[in-house]
Amino acid sequence: MRILLYHKDFCKPEQDILERAAQRKHMLKKTIWWDVFLFCMTAVGGTLLFLFSPALMKIPACYILIPVRNSVWENLKIIYFPAVLTALIRYFCTGNLQKGILTTYAEGLALSMGFLITMHYLITGILGTEYFIADMLLFYISVSILVRYLRIHADRQKKSSLSGVIFILLLTGCFFYFTFYPPVLGLFAEISLLPQ
Repeated sequence: MRILLYHKDFCKPEQDILERAAQRKHMLKKTIWWDVFLFCMTAVGGTLLFLFSPALMKIPACYILIPVRNSVWENLKIIYFPAVLTALIRYFCTGNLQKGILTTYAEGLALSMGFLITMHYLITGILGTEYFIADMLLFYISVSILVRYLRIHADRQKKSSLSGVIFILLLTGCFFYFTFYPPVLGLFAEISLLPQ
């Protein structure tokens, strides 16, 4: 008898499983607009930052937001800052509904920026030179990876955004510092100056 009671306690009724599936479907449907907003904001914002960076170079306060040199590290800014702005908007709009959204954004950003760096060096190594079209295509694929990552993890948020906030603050600090004091490494060097 005792075994049967324990068995009933641990078995989930079919209705409970169906309710959780319905909640997951509702959450995914609700967050699709955030995904569309993220893709548009990051793709359009990053493209505008890249295209208008020569004009914005006249304003020293904009240096942290725009690529000031044509290096792989500096070009990461065009995906990073629009995505972080979108993450902050989403965090303050969703409040307690998605407590760990900044952590999920940080993970997705790390994945998409890692993809962008890896594929840039792979394509440049294969082709022997860089192509603007290939770089822009990589940028849009990276944005799509970020959106897809958030889509997959929309209903599996962490309980806290603390690790995401720490990651975002550290990376923002790195962008600020390395804009003015870039290390002597290939990632931070002008692409045109790298050996072909």
